Order: sequence, then structure tokens, then C-alpha cells
Amino acid sequence: MVCAMALLAVGCGTAPSGHPGAPAASSPGPASAASGSPPRDTRTPASAGVPASSGAAASARCASGASGTVYSAGSPGQGPGQGPVPLLDAAAFVSPAQGWVAGDGHILATADGGRTWTRQYAGPASLVQVDFADARHGWAVGTSVLLRTTDGGAAWTPVTDPCGSIRSVDFVSAGLGYAIAGGSQVRIDGGVPAPAIGGELMATTDGGQRWLRVPGAPAQAQTACFTTAASGFLGTPGKVWRTSDGGRNWTLAFAEPATSAAMHPGMPDTTVLECAGGSAAWVLFLGSGAAMGHAPYLAYAVRDARAPRAVLEESYIESALRPQVHAPDGPGSYPGPFSAISPDAAVFVGFDPAVGYGAAPVGVVTSAGLTRAGYVSGISRAYGAAFVSPAKGWVIGMNIKTGEYGIEATANGGRTWANQYQTR
Repeated sequence: MVCAMALLAVGCGTAPSGHPGAPAASSPGPASAASGSPPRDTRTPASAGVPASSGAAASARCASGASGTVYSAGSPGQGPGQGPVPLLDAAAFVSPAQGWVAGDGHILATADGGRTWTRQYAGPASLVQVDFADARHGWAVGTSVLLRTTDGGAAWTPVTDPCGSIRSVDFVSAGLGYAIAGGSQVRIDGGVPAPAIGGELMATTDGGQRWLRVPGAPAQAQTACFTTAASGFLGTPGKVWRTSDGGRNWTLAFAEPATSAAMHPGMPDTTVLECAGGSAAWVLFLGSGAAMGHAPYLAYAVRDARAPRAVLEESYIESALRPQVHAPDGPGSYPGPFSAISPDAAVFVGFDPAVGYGAAPVGVVTSAGLTRAGYVSGISRAYGAAFVSPAKGWVIGMNIKTGEYGIEATANGGRTWANQYQTR
């Protein structure tokens, strides 16, 4: 499954009722917000482009193109193969102590930095993302359901998901959040689920009970992130858009450089975003296709009015597609998840299928440049990453040789790793 594309059809009908899992006997209590996480402004500006919700009518306005697929990168020399959502594939930490990991039928939580993990949810939901606005308010995105907690995960309950089509969420506060809905060919190999085509930006002001399209948002939305109620970014194929008024107006912040005239790429690149405080974001462009054990990708740091900075790229196909970029070689011949820490720091995890049973190399990007930190021990293929500083973080993924999924932690920027949880 790891080297194959996991393809999972998602249908569109009436909003699903969902199936909340049984709460664990014990669960981590509330904790303060992370000092290493970008601060979020919970105020809702009067000028914000978030439309007012109005009961059932809002829930009925489903995004178009709800039918789609979920997949990750295919293995070299092999076409797409069907498979399930990974058992563990997403992570979110609000402090160095408190965090959550989600996957197929699982939500795990820790209140001690991962020394112990408690299962908070066990049920049918195939979860591909987890997002927390603070230590109590969180959401888990499934392929056909959206779960929410208001008590740090002691209980998870379903909330409205238009046509079961929400692909990813980003919440600014307990009430205000944004989502990408609809679309198809949803990629999960960049860490944040992103539809290749057909996605739409939606918003909620009541914690996800009702959703409406954000009027005037650029079409073909793939990922979105907000650092305050007013300031945010939206990714569309090969482009990054910015708003400073809550989505009422959008300006093009950055377009991926053009490809060489001699090259003929397939579909436009998928744009994966993570905000990093203030008016800063990190961008991972995921190319289509693979050859010779490589798949193209390119990453940038976008900050204020400064020129976007290319921080790394895949060394074989991407460097040929855009020879004018001249970015450092990224970690791995295939892309993987990344974690935005601050405007100056992010951690990228790649995939090297040719190393043994596969390996997950790590690259730490700071204002000083890219530092290669070796491989994540115990994991061949990474699906999720969460770092609270350039030194301290967690990577979630699978050991291809054993078939086990694990949570690996580092306190020294990836030089050494400790296994904290294992399952199959």
C-alpha cells in the first residue's frame, strides 16, 4: 500500500450523520497554546468575506465535484494501485506536550510530549487530517465525515460536511474556520489533503455546523490557511493567492515559475500551503508523474512583500522542468509532508524508494538555509509531520518492511529518533 497510490472513492449525497467513536477511558487534559506554534488572532473583522450562515440552507449548498479520490505518490515503475487510507497519516500539536495523531479509524492523543498515547477515537471514519485551534477545539477530516471536539478530544462528534466533500480545514478560532471542499484526485502526499481539480473555498462561523462558499475566492482551490481572521492564503494550481480582509478580496501573491520550453509537464502542479504566523506561508508544489525513481516537487517560503524564496526542489525531474530556479536538492526523490514552524523555519520529510525498503529523509529549513538531518528511524514512508521548533517534532508513517505504522519523535532536529507508538 505504501508504494501504491491509495485510491478511495468519495460519494456525494445527503450530508452524512457520521459515527462518533467511543471516548477513551482517559484522555489528555487541556494545555496552553504552543509557544512554538504561530499565534492566531481570533477576532472576526467586520469586513471579512465570510458569509452569514442560515440553517439548513447553508448545509444544502454543497460544493461541486464532490466525487473524488484520495491518493499518495505511486511507486517507481508502477502505476496507481488501490489501497486504504493509512492507519496513521496526520498530526497536530498545540504545545510541546499536547498533540493528536489521526488515520484510518484512529485518533490518538498525548499530554506528555508523546511518552504516552491514548486512543480517543476508534470507529469507521477514514481520517486524513487533524486541526486544532487551541487545546480544546479540534477537527478531524475524513473521506466522508467531519468530526469535532470541544474538550480536547475526550469526545468526538460529527458535524455538517456538505455532501461529505470537505477535503481539509484550517480553523482560526473555535468558531471561525475555512475548508476546501469538492474536487477530485485528492493528493495526500504533501501532508495536507489537496484536490488536483475542482475544489472550492468554504467558511464557517460556528465551528463547522454550517458552511458556505466564500464568494469571489479564486476557482480550483486546493489548500488554504489563515493566520488571523483577516489574513490568509489560498493555493490553486501553480499559484498562491493572499487576502487581508478575510476572503473578501484576493490578490495573486506568487505564481510558480514557468517550465522550460523543452519540457511538457502533465497537469498543473498541486499547491500545498501551511501558514507560519503574520503574513507568511510555506508552499510545496507537487508535480504530476514520476520517472526513474523521482517525482517532481518544489518548495518556497512566502513572507510579507519580500520576493518568494525557493528553499528546495526535487533534483532530477524538477530541476529539468525549471532550470532557472537553482534551489537546493530536497530530501528524497519523492515529496512528503512538511511542517511550518515560523516565517523562518520549516521541516520537510521526503521519500527515497530506492533506499532498502524505502527511507524518509529529513530537511530542516531556516534563515541560514537547508540542513540535511538524515533519515527518520523506524519509518520508510512518512505521511504526516508536526514540529514545534526546528529541533523538536514528530513524524508519522509506515515501515514498509514490517507493515507497521509508527510515531517517531526527535528533540535534536532529526539527528536521532525515538519510537513512541507502533501499530499495524
